[in-house]
Amino acid sequence: MPYFPFFANIENMPCLVVGGGQVALRKIEKLLDFSPVIKVVALEACGEIKELADRGMITLFERAFEDNDVGESAFVITATGDSDVNKHISQLCKQRHIPCNAVDDPESCTFFFPALVTEGDVCIGISTSGKSPTLASHLRKTIQSQAEGRLGDICDVMGKVRDYALENISTEQARKKAMAKVMKKCLESDVLPTEEQLIEMIKEQK
Repeated sequence: MPYFPFFANIENMPCLVVGGGQVALRKIEKLLDFSPVIKVVALEACGEIKELADRGMITLFERAFEDNDVGESAFVITATGDSDVNKHISQLCKQRHIPCNAVDDPESCTFFFPALVTEGDVCIGISTSGKSPTLASHLRKTIQSQAEGRLGDICDVMGKVRDYALENISTEQARKKAMAKVMKKCLESDVLPTEEQLIEMIKEQK
């Protein structure tokens, strides 16, 4: 059964990452764009993780995991490379109703870390329920290549035009029709139309 894809605001939320290798680093790097407060516990951390700690972007404790490290974490990622440790942390999280992602151990996960496409306010998460990270990565790359780096800009201008449509178009059906035409114009144009141009297009169609 697929997992339901919640999208949550994790800004300033406490996150625990257990493990200090390249896998943990990749998870941390993805999380940083969303501004949680990240604590890392690892027997030994790689140079890149140490550098992030030196820059004040995360808090690093180079020692063995302790149960009380979970504390008030909003969610936990365990990437120790030791399946027994990962399972222990996962079980601890389940007892405390804390979402946990145990890397390479789907059975111990209560949430999966999706392959992400992020451009501005657009965020697309792709999950295969832990069955095929390779497929998730392929889908991510396909979306990125087709979007050509325009999704964030399209989202911004669509949001502004939507504000106009909500104030000036009385029925939901008419708004949906207008916004569909706006989106089609944005996707098909070599140069992204301005807010003013799109609003004028809506006015002409009324």
